[in-house]
Amino acid sequence: MLQSFVGTSKDALWCIEFAEPVNLTAPEAEIIRQVFENECFWRLCNDAMARLYKLPEGLDFNAQNVRFVFPHNPENEAFVRELIASEFNVDGALSLDGSYDGTMVYMENDVRAHIEDGFLRRMWGAVRDVSGQKRRERDLADRLEAVINVLSAIPDPVLVVDSDGVLQAGNSALEWHFGWRLDDVLGRRMAGLVDFAENSGDLEELLSAGAGAPGHQATVTLPDGSVQLCEAHLATFGAEPSERRFVITLRSAAERRAQPARAAQTVRLR
Repeated sequence: MLQSFVGTSKDALWCIEFAEPVNLTAPEAEIIRQVFENECFWRLCNDAMARLYKLPEGLDFNAQNVRFVFPHNPENEAFVRELIASEFNVDGALSLDGSYDGTMVYMENDVRAHIEDGFLRRMWGAVRDVSGQKRRERDLADRLEAVINVLSAIPDPVLVVDSDGVLQAGNSALEWHFGWRLDDVLGRRMAGLVDFAENSGDLEELLSAGAGAPGHQATVTLPDGSVQLCEAHLATFGAEPSERRFVITLRSAAERRAQPARAAQTVRLR
């Protein structure tokens, strides 16, 4: 009956049995070594598991080598550390597994275990492919890193804000213009640090309203509590709502007013 339940489930279900049980009273490094090196085998895996890992038709997943799917790599060492910390009772733990088509895939695991007299005898769970999500996260991280590298070369203060109004990145000009230390403001909400004259915290709304305008009036709160009037220019990147980021470039109003005079003076000198 149990085999019927597991076999017909649309979820990928697995169970690893350790023919050589893992000693959980050993130091962490030794537990990790035993998890990857002690003799083990698939006790019960279903068709959904075989499809998820792209097992060729005609092969029995339960007869395959556990180490092919669950290799010893840094990501899986971190996965085992999470299992140890949670006493092998965890949901959503991330592993980096091998598919039978030769690709490596990020999997999210819900894990439970049978532990007896301090020894891990078997563990089982459900697994989901989250490789697409991880690729999007890596792409976004790479894009943010590229943005930060560009920001560092811009003399005007620039902020990168997510769709919830939380400061994600900024450039070094924030420190010498406003006296902010990046480590002190990153992760904080923009409201209270940068406020717009339109009294709107909705950056999408501000961006749409100012499509044909040169900028928005904003006040920046300095570390000593004083405020500085600035002109803010907004732009955005990221197609998906979860990836949406706003770029705010700030220039002090005094500096903005001084620019035409400097330009006129340059013309007369010529």
